Amino acid sequence: MLVLADFLDTVLRGALLVGLALALGGVVWALWALRGRSVPDVVTGRCLRLLEAGGVVVALCQALLLALEVLRLSDSMGRDAIGAFAATPYFEVAVARIALALLLAAGARWLRSAPEAPGRRAFLAGAALALIASGAWLTHATARLEHRGWLMLLTVLHQAAGAVWLGALVQLAAVWRLARRRADVSRLWPELVASCSRVSLVSVIVLVASALPLGWSYTGSAQGLFGTGYGALLVTKSMLLALTLALAAFNLFATRRVEQGADPDAVRARLPFLVEGEAIMLVMILFTASALSTQPPAIDVPASEQASVAEVAEVFRPKLPSLRTPSVQAMQLTHAEPTAEGERSRADYLWSNFSHNAAGLILLGMSLFALAGFALGARWGRHWPLGFVVLAAFVFLRASANEGTWPFGDTPLHTVGTEGVQHLMAALLVLGLGIVEWRARAGRRPDGPLAYVFPVLGAAGGILLLAHSHTAFELKPSYLVQVTHSTMGAFAGLMVTARWLELRLVGRPRRLAGAAASAAMLAIALVLLFYREANVVLPPE
Repeated sequence: MLVLADFLDTVLRGALLVGLALALGGVVWALWALRGRSVPDVVTGRCLRLLEAGGVVVALCQALLLALEVLRLSDSMGRDAIGAFAATPYFEVAVARIALALLLAAGARWLRSAPEAPGRRAFLAGAALALIASGAWLTHATARLEHRGWLMLLTVLHQAAGAVWLGALVQLAAVWRLARRRADVSRLWPELVASCSRVSLVSVIVLVASALPLGWSYTGSAQGLFGTGYGALLVTKSMLLALTLALAAFNLFATRRVEQGADPDAVRARLPFLVEGEAIMLVMILFTASALSTQPPAIDVPASEQASVAEVAEVFRPKLPSLRTPSVQAMQLTHAEPTAEGERSRADYLWSNFSHNAAGLILLGMSLFALAGFALGARWGRHWPLGFVVLAAFVFLRASANEGTWPFGDTPLHTVGTEGVQHLMAALLVLGLGIVEWRARAGRRPDGPLAYVFPVLGAAGGILLLAHSHTAFELKPSYLVQVTHSTMGAFAGLMVTARWLELRLVGRPRRLAGAAASAAMLAIALVLLFYREANVVLPPE
């Protein structure tokens, strides 16, 4: 129950941040980007509907987060703790935030009937400012004893900048969908592209300027940055941000070409889709930030439980794969024998290393096959998703061997434990994903609806890796496992974005995006191939 609650907490926080982006980005778009222009009503209406939806999402997610906290407290401390929790500033601010989000949504609906009414616009701006300010009391900053006020202010600026950046991109993408159908909106498109560029540039400056002092205040050292769960997620977030900024630079260059009178049709063939890719990366960053908010700052983790930089480097150091595995009988016996919580046997470690390394070998073959196909321009390269069938078979056989089900035993499926069910479901998911992606690539419409299943499910998998539940003060061995999951989540974000761009772009950019997706899959394969169970020394036989 606790692990599931921790996972849901992280996912809800990520969804809340996405809702906040829709809300704040919509406010900036409605009150600044669209102001002073002859804007068709359909554009204003689309903007305010997205804004309203963002407010509702924030209110809903914040309410569910409060309900989750109540469930966790009652489960661990009894119902008497609920009354005390309701009297805390955290609870009061969270309730106020729900009300403010609903107020903002109502303001967006109110503004729809009179978009230029000064009083209604002022009301919307005030509700937005109050909503973003309320978040300062729900972050790490409010618990600090030193520089609390400055940290709260920097946190608000950081959250607002990231939200406005993503929200403006979503608004621009929404206008593009209208511009493809309406000539009056199409004529407005270049002006809105320039406005979005300015909004994004200011957001990036504020985001980076606030991130540097916040990151140092919460880590305090290189060891805190690389040797704790908080630090690892911060590094992952920085990696994703660097990739997003590189993509944003291409968009900025394309925007400048529009302003200088370049062929608008040539720019429109790429820019809208690059904006979509930039938005996908920002969503992955927001979910990384949500996982970050559930971790204690690195500066609060005892030094004895912080991994050294050398230990983290050892996790990713190239090593020969460990293909030694205990017998099926030994694993089934170990699985059946009760052990103390957190205690693992030698067979468990060997089995885990073998499973990760073997999966890495399969992914390595798939990614190299795909890259070779791109390099040679060969049509046979499109068949690489069939490797997922092999991976699914491996996951199924591993789960069956562990649980003693067919073909390694006669244990009924309905008696299989939670972990076994998860692995069997994972095998089915990987199998379905491989078949769907192979059909999409090998079929007559390689960019048809089926092709979008892979990036959508891949994004979900990346978010699962980034939002993976972790204990508050985890032991060093647990962290050294977590850092591999965070890294693979970052590469999954890159792979998903590149695959999306491969489907949307044409010509040479499309081929480059496809190669980038395969290279990201190769990086994930190498992390799995070099995996060792937290660098532990295996117990003697």
